[in-house]
Amino acid sequence: MAISLQTAALSAMLVSLFLAAALTYLRSIPNAPDGVGWWAGGFWACAAANGCIAFIAPGAGAIFLEILVAMSAFMLAAGTRRFLGYTVLTQLVVLGISLIVFWVLAAEIFHLPSLARTFPVFLLSTAGLVFTGVSLWRKSDAHGTGAGYRITGALFIFWGLLQLVYPLLRNVEWFAPYGSLLTQVVAIVCALGLMIIALHRMMARAEIEAGARHAADEALLLQIDLRQNIIDAVPMPIFVEDDNGALVNANSAFAQLIGCDLPDVAGKKIDEIWSSARIVQITEPDDGVIPEATIQPASMVLALPSGRARSYAVSKIAVAMPDEDRSGAVVVMQDMTDRNRTEMQLHESEKRFRDFAEASSDWLWETDVEGRFTYFAHGSRDYGALITENNLGRTRFEATIEDLTSEKWRAHIADIEAQRPFTGFRYMSRDDEGREVAVMINGMPFFDDDGMFLGYRGTGSDVTRQREAEISRDRALLDAERANRAKSEFLATMSHEFRTPLNAILGFSEMLSQEVLGPVGAPAYKEYAEAINDSGNHMLELVNDILDISAIEAGKRVIMKEEIGLLKLLRESTVEVSKIAADKSINLEVGVPSAPLRLFADLRSVRQIILNLLSNAVKFTPESGWIRLSAEPDRGDMIALIVEDSGEGIAADKLPTITDPFSQANNHPHHSHEGTGLGLSIVKSLVDAHSGELRIESTLGVGTKVTVWLHAALGPIPSLQDTTYVGPKVDIEDVSDEA
Repeated sequence: MAISLQTAALSAMLVSLFLAAALTYLRSIPNAPDGVGWWAGGFWACAAANGCIAFIAPGAGAIFLEILVAMSAFMLAAGTRRFLGYTVLTQLVVLGISLIVFWVLAAEIFHLPSLARTFPVFLLSTAGLVFTGVSLWRKSDAHGTGAGYRITGALFIFWGLLQLVYPLLRNVEWFAPYGSLLTQVVAIVCALGLMIIALHRMMARAEIEAGARHAADEALLLQIDLRQNIIDAVPMPIFVEDDNGALVNANSAFAQLIGCDLPDVAGKKIDEIWSSARIVQITEPDDGVIPEATIQPASMVLALPSGRARSYAVSKIAVAMPDEDRSGAVVVMQDMTDRNRTEMQLHESEKRFRDFAEASSDWLWETDVEGRFTYFAHGSRDYGALITENNLGRTRFEATIEDLTSEKWRAHIADIEAQRPFTGFRYMSRDDEGREVAVMINGMPFFDDDGMFLGYRGTGSDVTRQREAEISRDRALLDAERANRAKSEFLATMSHEFRTPLNAILGFSEMLSQEVLGPVGAPAYKEYAEAINDSGNHMLELVNDILDISAIEAGKRVIMKEEIGLLKLLRESTVEVSKIAADKSINLEVGVPSAPLRLFADLRSVRQIILNLLSNAVKFTPESGWIRLSAEPDRGDMIALIVEDSGEGIAADKLPTITDPFSQANNHPHHSHEGTGLGLSIVKSLVDAHSGELRIESTLGVGTKVTVWLHAALGPIPSLQDTTYVGPKVDIEDVSDEA
C-alpha cells in the first residue's frame, strides 16, 4: 500500500512531539542527568522538521527542513556530550546553527542547485549524529555500561548515514515517503534509547544517593552514639532538662549518682529523681532564666544515702530542644568535695610553712633567672640590718666583699650556671652599718611545668659567731700542733742525752756482771749487776721506741733509699729474735725465694720494720707455736713482706686502733705485755714514708698475718717459682703452695 510523504511526515511529527514532551518531562525531574534538555530540544526541532514537510509548501518547507534537521543533530550531539560529563559551550552550538542558516539562505538567494545547497547541510547533520553514536559506543567500551549504549550508538550512526543519503534520493518518488518513514522510525528508536540510558543513569544515581543517605543516616547514628559515649566517658554527672525541669537525657555518671537506669527516670522531674534516690538537695542553685548561649555557674550540696555530703560546682547553659518548640538546659555537675578538701589542706600546709618560716632562725630568699633577689622573708630573728630591701634587684655577687675569681666562687658560679643545688656555701658581706658578717646559704633551682629554669630558692643564716668560734678553734688546734711538734723535736733533740747515761749504765753493769776487772766479791753483787743490765736494756728499748716515733713525727728521720738484697736481710733479721723464739720453743720459719728479690728502700727502716714485726710475733705467740716470715713479688712493681704467727690474735673491734701511738694506755689486749705500744706505730710510719701499704689480718685465738708492700728496685721482677722455709728447729721444705 502506497503512502504519501505528507502522511509519513505527519505520523513522524506526532511521534516526535510525544518523545520530545517525554524528554522534556524527564528533564524536569530533579534527579535527571545533564544533557536531557539538549536531547528534548533536538527532538522538538525534529518534530518541527516533520511539520514543515507535512504542512508547508515544498520550496519554503525545504529551507526550514534543512535548518531544523541540522539544528536537531547539533543539539543531540551537544546533549550527548553533556550527558557524558563534558563541558558544552552553548555559544559554539548557536554559532554552528547560525552558519547553517546563513548557508541555506545564501544558497536560496544565489539560486544554487538543490544538491549543492542541501548536501553540506545534511553532511553536517550526519556528522553530528555519527559523533553522537560514536560517543555513546565509546562510553560502553570505556565504562562497561552494557548493550544499551552500544545499540543506541549504532542507531545514531545509522540515522546519520540515512541523513547523508536523503539529499541524493529524496527526489525519487517511491523512496521519499519510505525513506522519510525509515528515518523517523530510526529517530524514534534513538529517542527511546536515549530515554532508556537516561533512566538507567537516574536509577544508578538514585541508588548512589540512597546509599549515601543510608551511609549518612548510619554516620548520624554513629555520631549520636559517639557523642553519648563521649558524654558517658566524662566522670562528671551531666544531664539535660527541659524548661519544666523534666529529665531529657543524661550520662552514665548521673545514672551512677542516682543509682538507677536512665530509661526508668526519663521524663521525671529532677526533684522527684533526687527524692527517689534518697538524695537530699541541701542547697539549690538559682532557677532563674538563663540567657541563651550563656553559662550560669552555681553550687549545690547533696546529701547521699550513705550520709556523706558532696559539694558540686554546677554549670548550666540554655539549649533549644531539637524536636519541640521549647527550651531546656544542659547541667554539668563537678564534684568539688575532694578539691575543696585539698584546697583546705593546701591552705593548712601554707599556714604551717609560714609558721615554720617565722619560727626559724634562718631567712628565706628567692632569685630570678639572672640571679637577682626578688623575695626575702625574715624568720624569728631580725635580719633587717643584713638583708635590707635595698638588696632586692641585686645579685649575690654584688653583695659580697670577697674576690669572685677565687676557687670557691668559681665553683659556686659553675653550680649556678649548671643549675645545680648547693648547700653550705659561705661568703662574707657587709650589713647596713658596714660591719663584716659571714653568711651561709643553701639553694635549690626551681622550674616551671615545662622544665624552664626560673631561678633559685633557698635559706640563709648569719654564721658570723660560728665563724669566729671556728677561727678560735683552729688557732687552738694550731697551738696544740705546735706544742706537740715542739715536744717531738725536744725528744728527738734529747736522744743523745737519753742514750749517753743509759749506755754508761749498761756498760758498767755489764763489766760488773762479767767481772772484767776481777771478782766482785759476794755472788749477790753479780746478780744485782745482771739485773741492772737487763733493766737498762729494757729501758733502752723503750727510749729507742719513743725517740724513733718522735723523730718520725718531727720529720727528722732521714730516709736513704738504695737497692737492698732481701734474702740476706731476711736471714739477718731472724738471727736477732731466734734465741727468744727458741727459748719459747717457737718454730721460726723463713721463706726463701728461689730468685733474688731486691727492694728500693732505706735499709735501716726495712730492718726495723721486719724486727718490730718479728718481735711482736714472738712476744704474742705462745710456747710451741710457729712464726713464718716470707717475701714474694706482688702487684707488678711491689714486693710483699709477710709475717704470720699462731699467736693469740686480735679482736676485730681493736684492729682499727692497733697502729695508734701509745695505744697501750687504752689497755689494748695486744699490748698487754711489756713495751710502749709503739712497735706497730713505727712500722706504719715507716711504711707510709716509703709510700707503701700495711695490712693486718687477725682472728682472735687463731693468729695474725701482717703484710707490708714496698717498692721493688727498678728492673724486671722475677716470678716466684719455689719458696723454701728454713730456720731454727725446722727442716728445709717446699711450702710454696702455702705462700
